[in-house]
Amino acid sequence: MQIDSRRRHLPVLFQCAAVSAFCLMCLAAAWPVFAETISPQPTARPVSQQEKAGEQERDDRPTWEEIKELKARVKALEEQGKTGPSTSPPPVGPSAANGTVQPSSVSEVQDTLDMVQEQVRELAKKADERVTLNLYATGAFESFQHRDSRFDARNIQLFMSGQITSRLRAYAEIDFERTARTAQSTGTATNRQGDVDVNQGWLEYKISDAFVPRFGVILVPFGRLNLEHFDPVQDLTDRPIVMRHVIPTTWGEAGMGFTGRLALPNSFFRDLGVAYQFFVINGLTNAISDTSTRNARGSYESDNNANKAVVGRLGLRLYQGGELGFSGYRGAIDKLGHYLTGFDIDWKFRWGPVELLGEYAYFGADRGALQFGSATSTLPSTLQGGYAQANYYFWPEFLNGTFLAQHFPNPTFTAIFRYDFARIADDEDAGSIANKEERYTIGMNYRPVQNYVFKVEYQFNKTRSEALERGTANGLLTSITASF
Repeated sequence: MQIDSRRRHLPVLFQCAAVSAFCLMCLAAAWPVFAETISPQPTARPVSQQEKAGEQERDDRPTWEEIKELKARVKALEEQGKTGPSTSPPPVGPSAANGTVQPSSVSEVQDTLDMVQEQVRELAKKADERVTLNLYATGAFESFQHRDSRFDARNIQLFMSGQITSRLRAYAEIDFERTARTAQSTGTATNRQGDVDVNQGWLEYKISDAFVPRFGVILVPFGRLNLEHFDPVQDLTDRPIVMRHVIPTTWGEAGMGFTGRLALPNSFFRDLGVAYQFFVINGLTNAISDTSTRNARGSYESDNNANKAVVGRLGLRLYQGGELGFSGYRGAIDKLGHYLTGFDIDWKFRWGPVELLGEYAYFGADRGALQFGSATSTLPSTLQGGYAQANYYFWPEFLNGTFLAQHFPNPTFTAIFRYDFARIADDEDAGSIANKEERYTIGMNYRPVQNYVFKVEYQFNKTRSEALERGTANGLLTSITASF
């Protein structure tokens, strides 16, 4: 009698989840005892572009029509200043309608000109505050066993946020990967390639802090790292294996839904808060192999079935620096009624200079589902993985007089250790056992300021069956990321 492999793993998963939940409850219960004795030290921490944009709540701003009108008045007054008081400038804008008296002397013209120019500058400044542009760029160098070393101009990310009013907002993230050069042939080989992706682009209508509808291309709220994938925010250059081969980060989908947040302070958790996201999206397709889900990301314009996927994340802030996240996903992957179901738990806790974070994700596919374009290969029955990371933030006082600290208000070093893995069941293509890859990473980074970071790390990789990413190649990886 054959037993579904998913059923063998599910009891173990539920036991792990129960033990994790119990440990977290014990930690939460013990926290008030230690809260008074533990004092987190301020260190430079990056802020994601989406967090920056989310904080910009502004009142209605003057329109560009007003600026255009004032510039026309400036031009008319400049012309009058050139020709002298005997030539009266034509009425411009509101002054023509309301009968405002035009200045009759050069000094009056100059005074009025200065006043109007100051108005133009103020209006332009306020209009600039209404639309913000940010970008970051990442360049890397890597040297791994059995492979050629290389420099990698990884990407340039452009962020645009428009606070149309205090309740209406537009946002976009565009990724110019590897400088977005299209493939160029040299004989029979290609030597340059690139890509341009819209990772997210949406419109938002705020009804209240607790209910904010959103429509467009959204970052799928499945786990924390997909929502905070930005290079300046991350302390290591490479993302965990699970975030590339189980969760296809950066994962954007066309859809609609809503977000919200609530503050729920009480005597036990003084900073307790809840943030949630829930969306209906096209969802992943059946283009899932036993090495990755990346090709299964949904199209921005179509779906391979009539059923939409649902996904959501609930984030709990237990205290300043302590958060838990729970995510769920379910959606059809073909026209035959086969579904993919997943859950994710993520955590992030900080005490003083020590930070612990991680994530575990699991997907299960209905039996009998076939891979896209194949009449025989079935989808892997399970895909799972996770990572656990420890950060230690510090700054040696003896470096204060060196070039590493001069003119920087709060430079920081971070020591990092991370373990991550991914395990994907076989799809009967080249073997019969699950593909598993594990990685141990030790690293260090230096931040002269919050969003400018130098990273260096060394990876130890091992794999079983088919390689998912780096196989058994160990190696060095460095990068520089700047956000502005």
